[in-house]
Amino acid sequence: MLAVVLIWFYVIITTYLVGYGFLMSLVNWPGMHRKKNSKGMKTYDFRFRESFVITGIVLVTVYAQIVSLFSKVALGANICLIVICFLIAVYYRHELLNDLFETFQVTAARGNIYIYLAVFLLMAYGTSHGLMHYDSDLYHAQAIHWIEEYGIVRGLGNLHVRLAYNSSAFPLSALYSMRFLGGQSYHVMSGFFSLLLAWQCVDIRNVFRRGHFVISDFARLVAIYYLFNVFDEMVAPASDYFLSAIVFYVIIHWLDMYVRHERSYVPYILLALLGVYAITIKLSAAPMVLLSIIPIYKLLHERNREKTKALLISIVLALVIVLPFLIRNVIISGWILYPVTMLDFFGFKWEIPKGVANFDAIQIKTFGRGYNDVASYMDVPLSEWVPHWFESVTGINKIMVILDMVSILVFLVYLTYFLVAVAGQKSSKLTLGKSKVFDLSQRSVLNTADFITISATLVGCLGFWFFSAPLIRYGVVYVWLVPAVILGRLVILGFNKLEEAPKSIIMKAFTAILLLWLAYKAIFLVVDDSGRYNPVYLVKQQDYGEYETKEFELNGVKIYYPATGDQIGYYPFPAATHDLTGEVELLGSVIEEGFKSVQ
Repeated sequence: MLAVVLIWFYVIITTYLVGYGFLMSLVNWPGMHRKKNSKGMKTYDFRFRESFVITGIVLVTVYAQIVSLFSKVALGANICLIVICFLIAVYYRHELLNDLFETFQVTAARGNIYIYLAVFLLMAYGTSHGLMHYDSDLYHAQAIHWIEEYGIVRGLGNLHVRLAYNSSAFPLSALYSMRFLGGQSYHVMSGFFSLLLAWQCVDIRNVFRRGHFVISDFARLVAIYYLFNVFDEMVAPASDYFLSAIVFYVIIHWLDMYVRHERSYVPYILLALLGVYAITIKLSAAPMVLLSIIPIYKLLHERNREKTKALLISIVLALVIVLPFLIRNVIISGWILYPVTMLDFFGFKWEIPKGVANFDAIQIKTFGRGYNDVASYMDVPLSEWVPHWFESVTGINKIMVILDMVSILVFLVYLTYFLVAVAGQKSSKLTLGKSKVFDLSQRSVLNTADFITISATLVGCLGFWFFSAPLIRYGVVYVWLVPAVILGRLVILGFNKLEEAPKSIIMKAFTAILLLWLAYKAIFLVVDDSGRYNPVYLVKQQDYGEYETKEFELNGVKIYYPATGDQIGYYPFPAATHDLTGEVELLGSVIEEGFKSVQ
């Protein structure tokens, strides 16, 4: 735990400084400010201090990926990062000191500092040990190890096809693994993403102060439930946890802005870019690009020269986020989006054979639908696999899937009514304040459009996940967020129509139930963790698993593979899935030159 805490301090300092330096310079770029009055301009005030850390996370991830294209991600990458942070700290020294002092003062005055510190220590304890994700010992650990040792190697997916599943989470994990110190390779970034989400969920307490619900409260509730569920698993560097945390963060933050009637387009641009970043973590987040509709609308509506510049800058930033990820895809597998083979642009000699890629894609889809025998169930019709899949879903997830179906119907009705209402308006500046359906504190049509866009994005993500590979852990964030957002709005509509006395009773009952539920989950965590408690983990972090191995050689290079099963962990390196003699060969005389298939 102590090791996790120390690394997290380093992560917070470096990401905060990088994010601060970028955002403070961003608001001076053309179009990235807003009008104060007719006489001058006012830069956007970043009221959410975690925005600096989140922005820093994205930038540091891009940095780690770029470094991996040229060298290993190890001590040298960290030294360069520290130098960059030092220069930013010196340049913005006065602003940083003032900002930190104000943040500490406000947090301490409200007593929040103790809550945030308690959450920090709790999540650090959870990240120190737990249940290692199956895929982490299957290939996540090896993927990180390759980045630590070599950065990137051509055709690596030919050696271990799972290593072709590129994710920007792996270079980030390698950067902060501290393997270069000579000890173990720490895997703390999945837990750190969960920490950022947990800090954001602390604001659920504001519902008691307000005395009424806002739509982000419901998103926070399901996020809290998610965090309880993964508390014993976030020790693993699985991309599923990175993705779920970042999608929860984006939606909750977006809904917060929706509630506050945020008018500046700058935070919407940044959150849309964060949605693009989510896609580089896992391709299942592709529909998150739909969130870009809102900032694009804001930039194109009443367009001027400044907004045009802001739009161009946003496009460039999106490319900066995506390009290193795509380049890594091509180098590792030969495909721009493995295992998608429709985009066949290159034909490099290290390209994973098309047949292998297509079979891999079918295997992922079939496994997601609940079948293990690919050959027998690869062409199962929709009418057959959907009931089979639904039957395999259990517990709370089955309830949420049912609520998803209800939510989609509600959303379609809501969307239809909204479009009819908009079509019936004669004025170009529409308001729906007179409509009983949309009467929520006289919200404007733009805010309603925000809600529809967010809901459509979540429904799109849910549909994309369901028809590609509907394994619950791949898309649990969408399964839970869709009803939270769509049905949550209906709850607010009904709540707002009540008299004050019933509202007060409901809020008191909600408070009591929430506190009892949190207490129950906390007790359950303690009981569940008691069987895994080891005082050693109060200092260090639980390491990857160890497995018995065999070996074969490629041009004199020793390659390991599992003696039984398919998991191999981190330390037998380099590793393959099985003996590949006659199936794979080196591109050159040394392993750094890469691999190619013999097919």
